[in-house]
Amino acid sequence: MSIEQKEKDKTKEIFVNKKQIHVVEDSLTGRQILERAGFDVNQYDLFLVHGQNSQKIEPDQSIEIKNGQHYNAILKSVPYG
Repeated sequence: MSIEQKEKDKTKEIFVNKKQIHVVEDSLTGRQILERAGFDVNQYDLFLVHGQNSQKIEPDQSIEIKNGQHYNAILKSVPYG
């Protein structure tokens, strides 16, 4: 198996506000997820979606990345939940 194929096998897809992002890391912080999706961590809160429920992810909180996870980036001035 080529190095390129091994890297492709480790790639996971996550979604932030339905925007698809490819990552190879096993864990990321809330800040890293927001930044990769193009959101300003000072203006947005990040929530991990669990079906009908969601969990707020703090900027410096590390979270295990699983293929297919969905997140919502919500403006801090907008009530959510």
